[in-house]
Order: sequence, then structure tokens, then C-alpha cells
Amino acid sequence: QQMVKQSREEIKNLNLMWLNEMVDSPAQLREKTSLFWHGHFACRNLNSYYQQQLLTVIRDGALGNFADLLRNVSKSAAMLAFLNNQQNRKQQPNENFAREVMELFTLGRGNYSENDIKEAARAFTGWGFNLQGAFVFRRQFHVTGSKTIFGQTGNFDGDDVLNMLLERKETATFITRKLYRFYVNETVNETHVSWLANRFYDSGYEMKNLLKDIFTSTWFYDTKNAGALIKSPVVLWVGIRRLLPME
Repeated sequence: QQMVKQSREEIKNLNLMWLNEMVDSPAQLREKTSLFWHGHFACRNLNSYYQQQLLTVIRDGALGNFADLLRNVSKSAAMLAFLNNQQNRKQQPNENFAREVMELFTLGRGNYSENDIKEAARAFTGWGFNLQGAFVFRRQFHVTGSKTIFGQTGNFDGDDVLNMLLERKETATFITRKLYRFYVNETVNETHVSWLANRFYDSGYEMKNLLKDIFTSTWFYDTKNAGALIKSPVVLWVGIRRLLPME
């Protein structure tokens, strides 16, 4: 009970530290995009150290390459624990991690089958972490042999699955549409999203390219996109703190 209480206090302190960083940092685009990824890679973990590791991964990779960010988040102790992949073993594959990676992190609903999830879960068996929060591949728990995912058959592992997800253009479209709603307008213009997603995919998932395309497009400054977003509580709070001399 004492350890749980201490960890909750540390997580609260971590939240406050990040809020202060959002207020005081000159790198506002990084902090706001990190907030986007923090919502995209939704994760809850009572271990404050693992949670801090995940936040570091997100803030370090927020403006970098999405493929790298996806791999690093997927191998973080906080995410592996939250989605039960520490218990994903060949004797009894756990589908939670595979399902969320497809539904929430990459493809979005409707772009995969239940069989894809079952087979991907088998590929992710053995992915775990040690007490220090470092990624560990436990080969003795991994399902070897043939797996069929998205019509491809082979002796796939977790890295192969992530590569397959990144090879599908649906991933670029899903990320772009979500970022469009975060930075431009909740009412999505699919023509703009399609153009952005194609360029995002062709760049190899470089976030700076995608953000530059958004912020330098003439439609970004259209009247219908000006003042169209309702601020989240975090954005509102940080804005007040930046505007007024208050703590």
C-alpha cells in the first residue's frame, strides 16, 4: 500500500513537471505534438518509473519518425504491461496488444481481420520487459513457425508485424486524419487528408514533413479553420499559465 501511494504521488509530480515544461519550454511545437502522441498512445501504468520512461520516449520522438516512435512505444515497459503482452506466451497467446496496435495505433478499425489479430498475437509472444523497464525478448515463450498476416505467410515476429503495419497506406491515412483533427479542424476534409497522407507515407513517416505540409498549406489559414478547435483542459490551462503571471 505504501509503494502504491508513493507511486501515485510520483505520477502526480510527473504530470506537474510536464505541465511546467509545456508552459516554460521554448519548444512549444514539440510539447503540443507530444500531447497529441500521449493521447494517441493511451496508456495507464501505476509504476511511475515505467510511465516516465514512456513519456521520455514520446517527447524525444514527437517530431521525429513515426515508425521509430511506434517501435519504441511498442517496446516500452509501460505499454507492454498495460496491454498484457508480458503474459502473451505460446501456451496461451494474449490478443490485447496486437488488437490495440492495429485498432488504435496504426490502421484503425475496419482495416484488419480477426484472424490478422490472432496471428499477430502469436508473432508478439515473448515480448516483455525486466524490472528496470528494458525490453526483453523471451525466446522460450515465442511461437515459432508459420503465421499468416494480411495475406502474407512466414515465421514472423513482432518486428515483422510492425513493419507490415507501416507498409500499409491505411496507417499513414489514419495518423494524418487524427493529426488533422488535432491541429486543423474536427470536421475533416478528406481531400486534404489524402494529399497529406500520401506525402507522409512517401517521406517514410517523417513527422516534420507532415507538420510542414499542414502549416504551410493555404487551406490551413482558411476562415473555416480559424478558431475552429475547442481547447482541451490541458491546452487551456497551459495557455492561461503562459499568458498570466500565476502558478
